[in-house]
Amino acid sequence: KGRVITVSIPPFKYFVEAIADSDFTVNVMLPPGADHHTWEPLPAQISALAKSDAFLTDGYLGFESAWMNRFREVNPAMRISDLAKGIDLIEPHDGISHDTHDEEGADPHYWMSPKEAYVIAANARDILKELNPPGSNRYDRNYLKLTARIASVDTIVTQNLRNLQSRSFLIYHPALSYLARDYNLEQLSFENEGKEPSPSGMKRLVDMADAKGIKVILVQAEYDTKNAMAIAGE
Repeated sequence: KGRVITVSIPPFKYFVEAIADSDFTVNVMLPPGADHHTWEPLPAQISALAKSDAFLTDGYLGFESAWMNRFREVNPAMRISDLAKGIDLIEPHDGISHDTHDEEGADPHYWMSPKEAYVIAANARDILKELNPPGSNRYDRNYLKLTARIASVDTIVTQNLRNLQSRSFLIYHPALSYLARDYNLEQLSFENEGKEPSPSGMKRLVDMADAKGIKVILVQAEYDTKNAMAIAGE
């Protein structure tokens, strides 16, 4: 008891807790709704990091690389593992428009697709077994329960998307590239590398939405809905 694991983002806490039960306290670096471009860790997060056995990262989020040297200084003995091992990453040259959160590197949002969740779960299980070998059998059992839950979500998503009239959707920030790829959807983003669309860009999006029969625009909670409302109005 009393052991700590740090994760970079809230979704990874879900995987660790589902497999480890309460063997570890999970310290989350980037809280829900925080802007990763301007985020700075709180003293309490740094002190929890200093006590952590391991730090589980995404591997492709800009704030992780920006702060990693500082994190290593705080706890040189801490194991650092990214959960992307075995994920079929979407690279910038794949021609899929996305914001990699830093100029180079793969799209970091792989946790957004149930198909990739299987891989994240297996990576989390393997790391937990290495950190706490006596818990291995329990972690295997919990992992199987978790994959059954992921499989049921995967099935629901597959069935619900099977007969869509339009397989395209508009999104402000292109966070659903993996979901789109894995379920044969087309993601169209109207933010371009963090910048708002120009008036001509807006017109192009409206025409495209019209041509593709798009009926939905997705916007994350922390983003301004002004442009989405303007496009919807058109």
